[in-house]
Amino acid sequence: MKRKLLYLILSGVASIGFKLSEVKAQQDPYMTHYMFNRALYNPAVAGAKDLFCVSVLSHFQYVGYEDRTPEFWPKDASNPLPKGDVVKNVGPKTQGFTFTAPVTQYGGFGIGFMNDRLGYERSTHIKLNLAGRYPLASGATVSAGVDINFLQKGLDGAQLKPLVNGDPKIPTGNVNDMHPVFGAGAYYIDPMLNSLNTRDLWVSASVLGLNKPNYVFQTGTTDIAFSTPTSHIYLMGGITMLNFMGDSRNEFLPSAMIKMNRGIVQADLTAMVRRDGKLWGGLAYRTTSDALSILLGYSGFNGSLSGLRVGYSYDLTLSRILNVSSGSHELQLNYCFKVVIPPPTEIIIITPPYMHRKSNY
Repeated sequence: MKRKLLYLILSGVASIGFKLSEVKAQQDPYMTHYMFNRALYNPAVAGAKDLFCVSVLSHFQYVGYEDRTPEFWPKDASNPLPKGDVVKNVGPKTQGFTFTAPVTQYGGFGIGFMNDRLGYERSTHIKLNLAGRYPLASGATVSAGVDINFLQKGLDGAQLKPLVNGDPKIPTGNVNDMHPVFGAGAYYIDPMLNSLNTRDLWVSASVLGLNKPNYVFQTGTTDIAFSTPTSHIYLMGGITMLNFMGDSRNEFLPSAMIKMNRGIVQADLTAMVRRDGKLWGGLAYRTTSDALSILLGYSGFNGSLSGLRVGYSYDLTLSRILNVSSGSHELQLNYCFKVVIPPPTEIIIITPPYMHRKSNY
């Protein structure tokens, strides 16, 4: 029954995504710690674990990458930078934040923020997630969710102007446009499998960018058609395997994420080992010869910080971009906690005629 249910979820969401995706470009930002930031990719994750969760992430891709086009600028006094001055660190930079919370046992909500900068282009995501969930008799949970993403795209045209002076299709300053973009997803989680050596199975399927609004920048009397977001399909999953290599102190946490739009399929394959439930580390590989990653983290905090997890990853670029970059760095923090509402205080009012009836009052 579980296998049939998972197959229906994955095949249904994937078929929707393949029909809607049309552009051959990866527009959403990369995240090496995708397994700890699932809510950024799937609205159905909100509230799935009956925990209040906060996630913060910062990704610095292709550190040291420079824009050397100023070397080819024409000698013109109107240029904002002197000829030959390169613009440093123009590689992609991403910051993300999510907060998710349960709403009774049948739903959850979440909010998210993501700031993505690619060269002189800016994308700001403000997300609202709603999810409904259905507990199964086995202890597993199936969730479905939708999100609305208020996506603002901007461009710093001043950095492009010197290439072709007077081009009406190049803005002279900062321009932006905003539209709502919708997404949907399904999520399955089984905290305790039948096997004694496995637990915390999770499978996620989602499509982000169901609609594709046109972003148009207005510069005076000229409208510049900038971009149209494409639909992205995300399939993710992972599991925790106990007694790894015959040692009860070790846990093996394999996971994978497949990203798809029409013409592009890319997979992140991750293998991590957690020691004593505190220290963890591992390796990841991003296909299409993109990157090999090293992940390190710690989650052995006590007391009120017992739900805290911190991590770091370094991506070694496998393409020729490595010749002009030192790689990519990512920092992430997760904190999950429970909020227990105490029962209301019982108020007992005693009147003098009845005080003798209960001596403990």
